[in-house]
Amino acid sequence: MKIETYELTDKEATLAQCSDINFDYFYEETGYDNCDGDGTFLGFTLREALETTDFSKHQIAGLISSLEAKKIIWIEYRDRSEGPDIYYLTKNFINAIARKNIAEGKGRYCFG
Repeated sequence: MKIETYELTDKEATLAQCSDINFDYFYEETGYDNCDGDGTFLGFTLREALETTDFSKHQIAGLISSLEAKKIIWIEYRDRSEGPDIYYLTKNFINAIARKNIAEGKGRYCFG
């Protein structure tokens, strides 16, 4: 999958859309304001990735490293007392998806 300067393998695209994330939800270039800023639609945890994909923990770790290197996600490292680390799509990547959706005449509101 190629979106502007971002190129994702099928596995990377699957992980980047795990949990409640759906690229169709990004319909305007407002970054984290898409989906009313609800982080549920903008990021995922390791547990969510394991529950919503067929990837092993080791596969997910490799894919996360790749997505981070490509600047598709950034990681919010958290203390164990705060809960698990969260892997968020980057604002620039969200906006690139939105531009693609706008150009293709698709995209929809999360809560519609």
